[in-house]
Amino acid sequence: MIKKLASVLMLTLIAIGLTACRGQDEKPQDTTADETPIVEETPNVDATDDEDDDVPVLGINGVHGLDDTSVTVGAYFHPLQDVTITNQDGEDITHLLTVYGHVHYGRVGTYTLRYTMIYGDDDIDLTREVEVVSGTIMRESHDFESALGEIVFLGEGSYRTGGDASIVHPVNPNYIAPHLRDRAIPSNGWWTTMLVQNYGAGNGIYTNPFRTSFSHQGVEITNPGRGFVQYWNPEGYNTMAKFSLALEDLHVKTTGLNHDYHTEVIDYSDTSVQVAMRNAGSLVDQMVVTMAQGSPFVFIDVAESSSPYIRLASNGVANYEFFTVSGHLITGSSYTGNGIIIKLVQKHVGYQTARPAHVGQPTYDDRYFLISTPENTTFTFTNDGHPYGLNNRIDMDLDADNYFSIGIIGGVSEGEYYHQHAYNKPLRGDVSFTIDYADSLVHTTYRTAYQSLNGEEEALLQFLMPHHYHTSNVELTDYYTRTVRGALKLFEGNSFTTTHGFHGVIPAMPHPNTSDFNEASMTTYLEDLKTRTEINDPDNFLNDEGPYWNSKAIYPLAQAIIIADQLGDDTLRDVFIDRLKHVLIDWFTIESSLDERYLFYNQNWGAVYYSNNDFNTASELSDHSFTHGYLIYASSVLAMYDEAFVADYGEMVNLLLSGYMHPEKDSEDFAYLRSFDPWAGHTWAHGFGTFVEGNNLESSSEAIQSWVGGYLWALAIDDQALKDAAIYGFVHELNHAKTYMFDYHQEIFPEAYSQYAQVAGMVWGGKYDYATWFGANPTFIYGIQWLPNGEYLSSYALNDAEYNRLSNIYEAYLYAKNHDIDTWFANMWSMQALLDPAVALNQFDASLILNDDYPSDLSQTYYLLHGLNAYGRRTTDYTMEIHAVVASSIYINSDGVINALVWNPSAEAQTVRFLTPDSTWIEVKIEGQRLESIQLSE
Repeated sequence: MIKKLASVLMLTLIAIGLTACRGQDEKPQDTTADETPIVEETPNVDATDDEDDDVPVLGINGVHGLDDTSVTVGAYFHPLQDVTITNQDGEDITHLLTVYGHVHYGRVGTYTLRYTMIYGDDDIDLTREVEVVSGTIMRESHDFESALGEIVFLGEGSYRTGGDASIVHPVNPNYIAPHLRDRAIPSNGWWTTMLVQNYGAGNGIYTNPFRTSFSHQGVEITNPGRGFVQYWNPEGYNTMAKFSLALEDLHVKTTGLNHDYHTEVIDYSDTSVQVAMRNAGSLVDQMVVTMAQGSPFVFIDVAESSSPYIRLASNGVANYEFFTVSGHLITGSSYTGNGIIIKLVQKHVGYQTARPAHVGQPTYDDRYFLISTPENTTFTFTNDGHPYGLNNRIDMDLDADNYFSIGIIGGVSEGEYYHQHAYNKPLRGDVSFTIDYADSLVHTTYRTAYQSLNGEEEALLQFLMPHHYHTSNVELTDYYTRTVRGALKLFEGNSFTTTHGFHGVIPAMPHPNTSDFNEASMTTYLEDLKTRTEINDPDNFLNDEGPYWNSKAIYPLAQAIIIADQLGDDTLRDVFIDRLKHVLIDWFTIESSLDERYLFYNQNWGAVYYSNNDFNTASELSDHSFTHGYLIYASSVLAMYDEAFVADYGEMVNLLLSGYMHPEKDSEDFAYLRSFDPWAGHTWAHGFGTFVEGNNLESSSEAIQSWVGGYLWALAIDDQALKDAAIYGFVHELNHAKTYMFDYHQEIFPEAYSQYAQVAGMVWGGKYDYATWFGANPTFIYGIQWLPNGEYLSSYALNDAEYNRLSNIYEAYLYAKNHDIDTWFANMWSMQALLDPAVALNQFDASLILNDDYPSDLSQTYYLLHGLNAYGRRTTDYTMEIHAVVASSIYINSDGVINALVWNPSAEAQTVRFLTPDSTWIEVKIEGQRLESIQLSE
């Protein structure tokens, strides 16, 4: 049963060496209301004057689980299982540990592990003995709940849980270890296909740089490389994809594993996963595979030292060559040492292609793999059915130990460098953030606890992706590799920090006070929306059973409430409030299983989904951020205009929000930020990721909008943990869209792609497409990144460089359409208005929107175009100190006037502060329940 619903306390994640966050209590809070805002420019008193008083004294408070212990032979021993280190605030900092040594879990004996950590003025340097003993492996049992269906009441709302045969449900996560089932189980990840099917159904697991998958042959380990562009010509449209050829490089297995072995996830973290491979009916971990995002290595542990072997792929490879780590060619049938280099000579990696759909000659490249093992390992090279008699099998006898790693390297000359670091195995990855409220910055720290298998003190290696190193001052090595995500650059170390600015977002713009904004026309468009959202009309979007399609009416209604209020039309405003409240309450209440629209909470996943299964939101837990985000956004707008709604149904909103934006890690009730990948920095749309090319994301804008909804709701209820999580997710999601969907740095898309397009319609684990799920029309491909149309879209052009890049992207779209917009006019004109609102207003034609796919977008589109015309472009020269309940976006118009557009949903007046380019603070008092424009400069 759910224990926390309305609000939760999030762990204060403290980054060593980071300046302490300056919280809301450091700025003046004047809650008196005035008829007009008071704008007062004050000297920039350094907010850090008393910072020493706020810096926490870092220290280790508790050490648990480092006693001597024993494990039954054949059962893999994870050095951090049941180990917890807490700091002075009781927060878990176990991810800061480094472990030296290794346990051969397949051989009886006593093994010594050393654990070290430095934290503030404290440190840990402890040893423990782990005894591997004979016996029968016993594993705890944790069956999934199969409770009878029941209706649970929250405030005036209700939802269903337990058994409910009337709706579709996901399969249980049967392939995860019982000890991991005491908290909500993640989905929507890069590896979560492993939870729902044996072998993960052979689907791709992409870690950048590796592609891995499981099959009867063992675990596939492949270097997908930079890939190639292939073109198609469907429905008269030219489309294309940048992907890697699906020819595997090698498979790893042990002689002890049968053809029909089973897989089970036995550990995971923010950035890593461990998979055990066992024979049917056996609990012996014959082989354990450790994969970590960004790691140049995949790590293998085996129960029997003489059992592992590597089988090299024969398709698309001209020959194999084997070298010592120091680069000497191995000519014999065996070799003894602590590693080898495998060269796949002239591996088939792609094709020469041309538009519209020509596939020509194959292309080739050499692939190099480094195998690092314990000392005195014997490698034996034999032919295992290769059609030309080549030695494509490598058996390994690891002597007295049971581990090895497989690394991707760029050539024989790199072998010694990578080999030096190839024994550092990632154990747990932690991605945590802090918010600097005064400077409006998000600091994200990536840390990895790792195990030095050979006991040497060498640095951990990690490949950082473009979105990491572009937002960090981390010092990189000269080593790199390439995937479809661009150049991955190598970093020595187990911790680095990125920094993103948060420049605010509001639900809609204030009244456009310009002469060409026609209030009569605006009212006419709102009246049209009223006719399209009749509660008794079963055929409009408002009454659709599917939450996504239902939201095509919900979002415009929320916008219309604000617009009508800005016009001072209380009658229309109240009509829209009543309709929006009607449909939200319908979702937030259930009378019986015959109800068409209600929420369901799944105890076995800790997930919330709908009575409707459109887009597999229930059966595969897909698209939760998209669909949930629309309802959350609507609830946040309604909250300002209807306090009773928050009191009566606020807990139900929190329930739904926790389905994708729960801010607490290791919760029993909900998975932490369920849809979000902390390492990749973006949402994955599919719940399980059961595709050959891994998981996928199509609509980056709807993913961004889901954080907008969460942020606005957090302001409405004044929940700091939710607000911080929403800001964190928003800045990363936005940065991901700019980096990979639109290639703002112009280093991701190769020329063969960028000469035809400046957008990725879908990003996958192992590719990106110039396409959508529903068609190849360029309007869809670009437009799916630009909906719904709202003020948040201005975040695509926060400064001049981004404005220029967005201009080029929009021009590429127009070129693809011969400058003839054919559909989705609301979205395209909204983007045009970001670049030149005069052009967008000249193109505006209400009849085109009314006859388009989503006529309900008319009123919000007219209002947005005029808002951008009135207030101009976004600027980052001014920033607002992050406030507990007030949001703001800052614009500069064509006359150089700076306006802060401010949203205060609270009932009380609030004082907010803006930092100017000359480092002075401007204090502004904002009335309660107000959306308005504040002029910050002449």
